[in-house]
Amino acid sequence: MLGNWFALLAGWAIAYTSRRLTPAEAKWAVLVLPGTAAAAGLVWLWGRQSGRWGEAIAQGRMGDAVSQTWPWVVRGAAVASALYLVWRSQRRS
Repeated sequence: MLGNWFALLAGWAIAYTSRRLTPAEAKWAVLVLPGTAAAAGLVWLWGRQSGRWGEAIAQGRMGDAVSQTWPWVVRGAAVASALYLVWRSQRRS
C-alpha cells in the first residue's frame, strides 16, 4: 500500500495546497489525522512497554518494537487522510 514514500508525501502536499479544501480541512487531512495516528502509535508503544497490553517489550528491544510499529502508524495515517478526503469530496459545492 505504501511502497513509495514520495507518492505519500506528494499526496499530502497536494491535499494541503488544494483549493477545493478549506484551510481547516487541509490541516485536518495533512496534520491532525496523521498526528493522531502518531500519537496512537506512541500510546501503543507505551502500553507495550509498561505491560498494559500484550507481552511487555523486553529490555533493550524498544528499537525492534518501534520498527514493527511505525509502518502501521504510517499506513493508518495515510488511510485516515484518504478516507477523510473522500468524505469531504462528497460534499455539495
